[in-house]
Amino acid sequence: MLVTRVERIETVAAAADGRLRPCVFDLEATVEGPVDPASGMVVNLAEMKGVLRREITAGLAGEVLDGRDGRAAAPTPERLARLVWDRLHGEVSGRRLRRIRLIGRPSPTVEHYGESEMDVTRIYEFSASHRLHSPHLADEENERLFGKCNNPAGHGHNYVLEVTVRGEPGADGEVLPAAALDRIVADRVVDRWDHRNLNVDVPEFRDVNPTAEEIARTAWNRLRADVESVRDGVRLRRVKLRETERNHVEYEGEEAQ
Repeated sequence: MLVTRVERIETVAAAADGRLRPCVFDLEATVEGPVDPASGMVVNLAEMKGVLRREITAGLAGEVLDGRDGRAAAPTPERLARLVWDRLHGEVSGRRLRRIRLIGRPSPTVEHYGESEMDVTRIYEFSASHRLHSPHLADEENERLFGKCNNPAGHGHNYVLEVTVRGEPGADGEVLPAAALDRIVADRVVDRWDHRNLNVDVPEFRDVNPTAEEIARTAWNRLRADVESVRDGVRLRRVKLRETERNHVEYEGEEAQ
């Protein structure tokens, strides 16, 4: 069974140009193990909280992670995730550490499993309108299936797109340079779809019903080659689309075209 404790890291990182910037992350530390038959717990959460605060949050609070004067060097979220893992020595309160997740305020989110590769997620937003109408179905069937979302006038959403890449951090400490990923997502998806009618203005949806599932899959197909050409070994791991607060879809390339 997995058990997660959340704490807050507030520290300072030194960028490549030497400037200092505040780094605020929610730290999710996840351990795994069997449920103890006597206590009914996998781990004592009070003990786990104490370890995380003593070894991580208190020790890093306000610390400048520039590698000088004996201080740790963690100029990127990826290196910070590895630093946290190393300081915990792969376990918390006698339970094996399964995952460290750093959730940036704002993004990125970094997931580290104690291996050489990590997952890094960055978040993007765009607004677009669409009409749910399949060219493969009769008008009556479209109206029955999609209801008010089949209205010819269409409707809009403020979409949130989460793009996750996986790989080993390079010499710069990043799995993929944030600026490179931001540029690719902007060029291939966000700038192309933002404030557009997907059915009318975007060629890739002319013959495709722009459901959340198809939008996510189309985003994957448009991003994958460019993302994976930036750095050897880095892969597009997942695309997640939040259409509303209650409706999300995730795509990992299982049906990529």
